[in-house]
Amino acid sequence: MRETKRQMTLYSFYDHTGLERHFERMAAQGWLLCKGGQYTWHYRRIEPKQLTFCVCYYPRATIFDPLPSVSQEEFYDFCAHTGWTLAASSAQLQVFYNERPDPVPIETDPALEVEAIHRSAKKSFLLPNGLLLAVGLLNMGQLLFQLGRNPIQALSNAGTLLAAVAGVILLAVCSVELCAYFLWHRRARKAAERGEFLPTRSHRWFQRIALVILAAATVWFFVSMAGEGLGGVMLLSMAGGVLMLAAVIGVREGLKRCYFSAEDNRVITIIACVVLSLAVSAGIPWLVIKTRPNPAPSELPLTLADLREGDFSGYTRKWQGAQSPLLGRYNAHEWPLGPVKQFPNPVYLDYEVTLVKLPALYGLCRETLLHDRDDWGVEDPEDVWYGYAYVPTDPAPWGAEEAYQWLPEDGLDNEADNNQYLLFYPDRAVTISLQWDGPPTRSQMAAVREKLGRGPLLKVKRNYAAWSSWSKSMVADFQPSILRG
Repeated sequence: MRETKRQMTLYSFYDHTGLERHFERMAAQGWLLCKGGQYTWHYRRIEPKQLTFCVCYYPRATIFDPLPSVSQEEFYDFCAHTGWTLAASSAQLQVFYNERPDPVPIETDPALEVEAIHRSAKKSFLLPNGLLLAVGLLNMGQLLFQLGRNPIQALSNAGTLLAAVAGVILLAVCSVELCAYFLWHRRARKAAERGEFLPTRSHRWFQRIALVILAAATVWFFVSMAGEGLGGVMLLSMAGGVLMLAAVIGVREGLKRCYFSAEDNRVITIIACVVLSLAVSAGIPWLVIKTRPNPAPSELPLTLADLREGDFSGYTRKWQGAQSPLLGRYNAHEWPLGPVKQFPNPVYLDYEVTLVKLPALYGLCRETLLHDRDDWGVEDPEDVWYGYAYVPTDPAPWGAEEAYQWLPEDGLDNEADNNQYLLFYPDRAVTISLQWDGPPTRSQMAAVREKLGRGPLLKVKRNYAAWSSWSKSMVADFQPSILRG
């Protein structure tokens, strides 16, 4: 049978009424509060009993204090004379319990209580929540900028969507907490003028719903990233952040146990936080580079061999993809690699497939792709693409619902070999560039329809051995350049 337990409570910092009721219920169940933490409360097993709890606030205390101050000790002695025993403390928050059935209250002046709570909240509640609110606003502003600039790229990135969900939750929780506090503080001051204590309350159900949504979004994030071979890397990255936070807290608590002064503890903890943050920021990219598999597949959904006859053994292939539950975006390239003289008549293949998983986003994707190149060469008449646009063409040979070719808008210089097309199918859009002389044949159009326009795209086969060999060769080539300065 466990003798101790930890519990994360979702009560607001200033909600002494809710905390007191919670600690009383825990004592009635046989668990007495014995230690306060930054994120959890610690309990020890006792015989179930009815206890009265009182939560007080001492504004001068900080989380860096190694020992209670002299004035705190005097306050504890005063409370002990009236039957109140200190159960736990966490920075400004002090929790007492009393075994008497009708104890003398510690707080007798509502105005002083409101003032103490407000001064304490400035340090431990208002400032952190205000900073988190600013971070949430910055995060949402960045998301809106990305959506305005390239919505397909933003909505097909699982990390961006997870950050958006976290940003919305952060904004909602911080806004509710701050608004509720200021509303209570205003009412509490008016009640104090009448000599009344105004009870406090938390929004625990709201926070629970927010945590469930965040947990579900995180699980969805890892599932999506696992499809790209990065689930493990992202999991380790998040674990690195959690370990960094635990290490910073460990440094602070270790300095407190060694009786460092509050000022010294604060300075050393801040330095440790900066150093560990830089280490994690540098370590995560290194981890991605060392563990990410080779994105080049052994076969593409559509290759030059599917479209033309010839020997393409000397060609290189590249595949990049990003996916989320809303959209998938996949790029493929195939081009000759090596001296130009080895390829007297080189041909090239480039295409991008936008897979629309949420039908409601199809119209947005269509408009984005159609106007993605509108600003190409607009201000420079000498630009090679000046005056070009997607011009409608016959979709029937492609088996598509709509088809467009990248051509001059005036139609005067209709280049037949400008084989750049935008094709729309029921659940996807294909942007393809067939770089060779002459327009595509009907058989080539049919191959595009069969390989890219319908059915599932082929899975990428990642070559871990090739990636390891490539990484080692890059390091070997990079080291001499460093030595040469």
